[in-house]
Amino acid sequence: MKRNGFSMIELVFVIVILGVLAAVAVPRFVTTRTDAQVAMLRSDIASTLKAIPARVFAENLDPTASAPTGFSNWGEWMIDTGGLDRGRWQASGNQLQIIAQTESNGTKQPCNGTYIELQTNTGDLIFDPSKIAAPSSGTGKVLCDNLKNSYPSNSNRVIPLATTGAVKF
Repeated sequence: MKRNGFSMIELVFVIVILGVLAAVAVPRFVTTRTDAQVAMLRSDIASTLKAIPARVFAENLDPTASAPTGFSNWGEWMIDTGGLDRGRWQASGNQLQIIAQTESNGTKQPCNGTYIELQTNTGDLIFDPSKIAAPSSGTGKVLCDNLKNSYPSNSNRVIPLATTGAVKF
């Protein structure tokens, strides 16, 4: 007798094998995506921490004064200077925050804490990854925790931007 199809047992075995493969592969793809987001944010941070002092010096800006013309605050200026994507970053006064997740209604949820800040009283640019705190729940919790853990302890930086007034153009 000649068969023209698969038996029910053969189909069940194929479905079980595909289910096991999916159960193993899907979590790895999610981890890979988070790792890529962390790498992108680390790149944003590094380039921004280099661009800000260069622009302050090139434009002879006083970081202890009000925000430069055309910007409502120093945070907006830092986003512009670093060329940061507003889908991943937001300004909050003189601080930059990482957007950990965007809700279905369009509300942006940042990682908690302050980690890039321009202190206008001293003129210092401060980066402190130990202050990154994850939201209490959601997909942003994993991203914020992974970003914080990607930096070794004591990797914070204080970059003085205010000049002594010795160089005038």
